[in-house]
Amino acid sequence: MNTILVEQRHILEYIKDMLNDIKMGSYIVSNAEYHHNASYSDATSICRYGILTMMDLKNLGIRNYSEETLTKMNDVDSHVNGINSVSLSVVGLQDLYSDEFEYDPFSPSQVDFLISSNIKARRTTTNYGNEFLSYGSIAREYLKSLDIRLLKLAELGKKNVDQIQEVIEKYNYLKAIAGIIKQLQIDIPLREMSNQDNALLDIDRLASMPTLKLKKDSDDIATL
Repeated sequence: MNTILVEQRHILEYIKDMLNDIKMGSYIVSNAEYHHNASYSDATSICRYGILTMMDLKNLGIRNYSEETLTKMNDVDSHVNGINSVSLSVVGLQDLYSDEFEYDPFSPSQVDFLISSNIKARRTTTNYGNEFLSYGSIAREYLKSLDIRLLKLAELGKKNVDQIQEVIEKYNYLKAIAGIIKQLQIDIPLREMSNQDNALLDIDRLASMPTLKLKKDSDDIATL
């Protein structure tokens, strides 16, 4: 694997430059009212299998949940999506009460899957006024886009070494995500949405970029 070391004072600018360099115009997503957040580390599995319920994750051998965990998570009074539903959100709703919490799917620390409006989902306001549940897993063909906000996260993490490490880790996961999309020839656009400009990323170029590692004093190989 092609890995390069980059000094701390350079690495965030290096990541930002690479992401900006592989932008290839804008891509508007239509008919996709639902959002589903996931960690960068889980996004490759979602690109491969779709968004799976806990029960389907267990049945397919992707996760090994204990029966105790499944029983606990199936209590919909405390975990509204249980083990057979997927939690989604919708933005821009005008009917929330003043005291209702609204879930924000635009966190720069997570990926944001845009889901087709054609899926069957029902609103539930137990935790958030804009939460919806899909009863059953969501097949891959309903994934309309995979949005990231890594440029924004890089701006937030300029002075904190732990945050810098987080950006590096997420960038490397992003490269793996692009590799899966390319390998499986999946039609999922990958967009950088930090500036809300619908910037489409070149998946081929992203997949071929090197893995990054923060240089330490003990490292003695070539660096940037």
